[in-house]
Amino acid sequence: MGKPVGVQVPPRAFFMPTQPTGVRMIQLGRPLRPERFSCRIYGVLRRGPRVLMARSHFIRQEFVNFPGGGVELGEAPIEALKREYREETGLEIAPARVLYASEGAHPSSHAPMQIVSIYWLVESVGGALREGGNGDDVIDLFWAELASIPTAEMFPSDLEFAARLPTLLR
Repeated sequence: MGKPVGVQVPPRAFFMPTQPTGVRMIQLGRPLRPERFSCRIYGVLRRGPRVLMARSHFIRQEFVNFPGGGVELGEAPIEALKREYREETGLEIAPARVLYASEGAHPSSHAPMQIVSIYWLVESVGGALREGGNGDDVIDLFWAELASIPTAEMFPSDLEFAARLPTLLR
């Protein structure tokens, strides 16, 4: 979608459809007042003391998180986890158990929504780990030691979980 003619676009902004008037500008980088929810589901695949992480990009921002993503309307969360994991990593997984669900209110800095995240411990049951990303939103996959997960590159909703992860995996 292009910008409306004659509108100055400040850096770090994008346009989002609204009802019924057309387009409004959303500033990036600061939390916005939520108008809806986004349910996110992620899988933690463990290999000894390491976990699989994804380096991804979204709207000109690079970040680190666990493989996974959004649950589509009408989609079962477990099916979303399996789909997202396959799309991002090339691996087929079996969810083992829920590790964590968001406790805090996490407004998005990209859109007027609140992020609600669920994290599962998963096991690999097939496929091959895709090296070098997926050609879409994932730039790279890497294994991180539990003690040195790159939290400086994570969104607040993932930070809440990452801080608790070592205890949750005991």
